[in-house]
Amino acid sequence: MTRWPAMVIGVALALAPLGVGRLYSAYYLNLLTWILIFALFAAGLDLALGFGGLVSFGHAGFFGIGAYGAALALRHVAFSLWTALAVGIVAAALLAVVVGYFAVHSRGVYMAMLTFAFAQLLYEVAIKWVAVTGGSDGLPGVGRPRVGWGALALDLSDKRHMYWLVLAFVALGFALARRIVVSPFGQALIALRESEERARAIGIDVTRHRRVALVFSGALAGLAGGLFAIYQNFVSPELLFFALSGEVVVIALLGGMGTLYGSLVGAVIAIGLREILSTYTDNWLVVLGALYVACVMCFPQGLTRLLARTA
Repeated sequence: MTRWPAMVIGVALALAPLGVGRLYSAYYLNLLTWILIFALFAAGLDLALGFGGLVSFGHAGFFGIGAYGAALALRHVAFSLWTALAVGIVAAALLAVVVGYFAVHSRGVYMAMLTFAFAQLLYEVAIKWVAVTGGSDGLPGVGRPRVGWGALALDLSDKRHMYWLVLAFVALGFALARRIVVSPFGQALIALRESEERARAIGIDVTRHRRVALVFSGALAGLAGGLFAIYQNFVSPELLFFALSGEVVVIALLGGMGTLYGSLVGAVIAIGLREILSTYTDNWLVVLGALYVACVMCFPQGLTRLLARTA
């Protein structure tokens, strides 16, 4: 994205809560918060898949473990936002280390199935380990701690304050992801995505780069999961289910792989249109499915790249 459009979008997003009750209801602010969280989740996947060529059908595992990590930290460690998010990020990153150890040696569908298997394993653990995870009932009442002091404090039970916090962390997550991509590590990652043989020939450690990329990707997904847990004030095993992994792949594909910011466009379409269509018709899945098929067939490289070509 060029500087001015990015600045305009950023200002519009920052001012969005001021229109609640004047221009639109709080429902749309809630929807926008969801979109931002899933955009960050999809950006984490894009870092691994779009830039590193790591096919993952189990990214819900990182998102869900980040959500559970944050929720359990708030309940049992400290009622602190920073502690909760740190635990969620570290838990997701450690999971990515384990998954990466086994999965990065595989290619294509084999890696996809390995990541899928790990996510499903965690889903089953969350269902069975009732004493810790709450089982299929999940963990309600996670809590929303206050952030800051005095007049600068944010009360996260206020949806507007929660939105601003999510926006700040999403912006930080995108900035860090962008910094990784433009760094020498990111350029090496792109090189091995384009040609693993040539990358290895010029001295790039393919296995190490892919493992580190998966850790970065998992950490971003864990941050998104932690934010989601605090925002929803609830976590459940559904956050680890394979359907969520499929949804985030669709978001990244719609926006455009290898763009990062396309994740925001994809989240607007996948999350925003889903919620809006479901209020008007019971057959919203048919409409949304047809739209997905049209987008993949007509714009296989994503809407962000299409807009860049037509600009």
